[in-house]
Amino acid sequence: MSAFDRALEPYLADAAADPFTGPARQELVTLFQTALTEGREELHQQHLDGAKGRHIIKSHTLLMDAVLQRLHRLLNHADGADPDKPGFALMATGGYGRAELAPFSDVDLLFLLGETESESLNKRIERALYFLWDLGLDLGHAVRSLDECMEQASREVEIRTSLLESRFLAGDQSLFKTFLDHFAGAVLENPEVFLEDKITEQRQRHERFGNSLFYLEPNIKENPGGLRDIHTFFWIAKYRYRVELVKELLPRGLITEEEYRAFNRCREFFWRVRNALHYRAGRRDDRLTFNHQVEIAKEFGYKDRPGMAAVEQFMRRYYQAAKQVSNLSQVFLQIYQEEHVTNTLDGDPVEDCFVLKGGKMTITHPTAFLEKPARLMGLFEISQRMEKSVHPDAMRLVTQNLGLVDQNFRRDAEVAALFLQLLNGHHAVAWVLRKMNICGLLGRYLPEFGRIIGQTQHDLFHVYTVDEHTILAVEELRNIKAGKLENELPISTVLMTDLRRPVILYLGVLFHDVAKGRGGQHEIKGAAIAREVCPRLGLDARDTEQVAWLVEKHLIFSRTAFQRDLNDPQTVLSFAREMGNIRNLDLLLLLTVADIRAVGPNVWNGWKANLLRRLYNVAAKVINRGLFTPEDIATLAEEQRQTALVLFSKHDVSEEDARAYMARFYNDYFLGFDAEDILEHYLALRETAGEPLTVSFRDNPETGATDVLIHTQDHPGLIERISGGLAAASASILSVNANTTKDGMALDIFIIQDAMDRPIKNEEKRQNIKRTLERILFGHTLPEEEIGIPKHKEPKADSFVVPTHIEWDNDYSDLYTVLEIGTKNRFGLLYTITHELMLQGAQISSAKCATYGERVIDVFYIKDMFGLKLGHEKLRRLRAGILESIERLEQQAHDEGGGALGGSLPHAPHAKTPQENWSD
Repeated sequence: MSAFDRALEPYLADAAADPFTGPARQELVTLFQTALTEGREELHQQHLDGAKGRHIIKSHTLLMDAVLQRLHRLLNHADGADPDKPGFALMATGGYGRAELAPFSDVDLLFLLGETESESLNKRIERALYFLWDLGLDLGHAVRSLDECMEQASREVEIRTSLLESRFLAGDQSLFKTFLDHFAGAVLENPEVFLEDKITEQRQRHERFGNSLFYLEPNIKENPGGLRDIHTFFWIAKYRYRVELVKELLPRGLITEEEYRAFNRCREFFWRVRNALHYRAGRRDDRLTFNHQVEIAKEFGYKDRPGMAAVEQFMRRYYQAAKQVSNLSQVFLQIYQEEHVTNTLDGDPVEDCFVLKGGKMTITHPTAFLEKPARLMGLFEISQRMEKSVHPDAMRLVTQNLGLVDQNFRRDAEVAALFLQLLNGHHAVAWVLRKMNICGLLGRYLPEFGRIIGQTQHDLFHVYTVDEHTILAVEELRNIKAGKLENELPISTVLMTDLRRPVILYLGVLFHDVAKGRGGQHEIKGAAIAREVCPRLGLDARDTEQVAWLVEKHLIFSRTAFQRDLNDPQTVLSFAREMGNIRNLDLLLLLTVADIRAVGPNVWNGWKANLLRRLYNVAAKVINRGLFTPEDIATLAEEQRQTALVLFSKHDVSEEDARAYMARFYNDYFLGFDAEDILEHYLALRETAGEPLTVSFRDNPETGATDVLIHTQDHPGLIERISGGLAAASASILSVNANTTKDGMALDIFIIQDAMDRPIKNEEKRQNIKRTLERILFGHTLPEEEIGIPKHKEPKADSFVVPTHIEWDNDYSDLYTVLEIGTKNRFGLLYTITHELMLQGAQISSAKCATYGERVIDVFYIKDMFGLKLGHEKLRRLRAGILESIERLEQQAHDEGGGALGGSLPHAPHAKTPQENWSD
């Protein structure tokens, strides 16, 4: 007998007073609370000691059962009722009915009433409910008669599902058996409607999550591939096949032994993670937030290793489990639905051993793959070619025969030819790669790719696992080739349409991140892997080297466009030399566009397209015309002037005024802006000619931001002061483009958003920004006197540790020191850095800003006060000063309750039609 039972004995004595009234009630509540607390604490410790998830949820269920059964006994004793015939049956429903009670889950109860209802019965139930609420339980309860249960279950699928999992706890057991008999006869008799409802319910739930397994902070219960999919699997199995355990599906051939083991492994993993979430939150919490991810990874014993942090290893396991559950669920549901189509394996013949069954591709006999392993690849090639889905039976057989994919299979010329045909297919290339990935064939055939399956990057930037990102990038290329993005990506559409042998590009995309997680520079290691794998696929030396070059250089296009000054002739020349020829340039642009678009929602936008387009256009001119000297770049600048002059004339600007305006600028201005941009700048300044300061605003629909043009007398520290003024007005700075005229004026363009990542359209807000800048630039106040640290805009960023790195390069540019600072994104960061640069006498010529989730990279082109590059000792002092300033900023944010706020993102001005005018 337990101590709890011994403590209850006095309350069950024949002469005992009613324990549910007076002071005795609070004593009894305390006794039950103590038992619950001690039991929960013991289970929590067992969890921390590594207990299985199943053990914890089953033990929590038993603990709650014990509490409820003893309460039931006490209530009936106090009322003089027979505990075995109290007039009702106490039943557990929902997750509690499944005996899967997580530490802080709801306790769902049903008081099933018999035929006779009395005042004393209602009083006992009422006493029970109030007592349970006083224990602090999250209670879900219902009080229904047998007829009410049947009627509501027939009408509402949620109630039907809950009752499907009913479990007897206490009371009238014969009444519970009657309930089961009625439920089976009246509700379970016709399962088709219920099954259709559950399938629809699952589809709608998946749609709420974008039909994606890949969420940065997934809900372990509701997300696709989560526990709810496991529940749906069980509900349908129980409803359709009248089984109590999933294991009972094995003899029916509905799932295989391996699938059953996979099901149990995934369920156990999810149970353990959910238990950890509940314990850490101290409440019901099923969302795997960034903080929880780090903590649970450590709790589960994951350790950092070169190339992959502990949290990334843990989340890789999560995504692998979610993927397995999703695949198993889909196969099971397809098998159920196929039952109504045909029950034979034979179907319409196609070729070799392949047949159509219910419109889906499968094989004539289960040993077909064993007889000829190349058919594993052939199944997907013919399905793609004939635009037919792969039958679930065939998908299952592929998974069961993955052991045939050995070294001989990987070096089989027929298999390689089929794989290249897949990549060269006219349609469904991404689809077939994803199908192969789902069943495991892609990772077995390309084990190098297999290493990145389920691999994550713990940050706010990379939404998808590396394998899913890679397939999405292929999908982006297919969309471009199909002309679906012609308006958005005109250059890429032309290049992709005209591309000969796109298989080279697809292989470049397939391998571009294949070395992620191996430590070091993944692009270098990935290129080495491509050189090993491509000959195995039948590529000759030239094509192999082309693929390897794409992998090795796949970051250069975006880094140059987003982190370097495109106005600097040396940037363009260095990039053009790196490309070498126009084919390399074309292929790398396509790979870069696909790569960025496949990173995650809202990563691609108009300004990135414009920067890539600008870099491509000028590099193509340099390569095609062999213009590889500074003098050649001057020729390109002059051509841009002439283009702008033509455009000016079309908008009623006299040639004299146009030439006078353009004469104020150096060549880099014409390399950095399209003719449309130059015209817009002129029109904005014409309205305020002669004014000492011009501040103009323009909405930028493509970037979801506001462009601010500032024209004033140039002087040291100008960018620092403007950055401070914008920060003081609570504007988040996304990008800066600074230009100096020959007559000593500055034309600086800042791209900004408000604290909610929206363009600043409110006129009052704009005027406030303008007045703040006027006060600062006219010397009436200092930026630091007006800047405050706002509250968190993005608390998620606080979950990440981003070390600050500062690097410089005195060789990249002929005229400037290029200073690169990578750190955590913080409010006021750009002002903090530019202020320190000003204090140490560094003159900023231009700045490029790029944000990757919680991480920001700011690049500055700087000189000293004498117009020279900075020396090593000066740069060391500058580095120390910037590090100290960033540390102070971080400390201030924490001291004042602030945090990460958009310091900068890689936005820059881009071509617009002149009708989208600047307004001041």
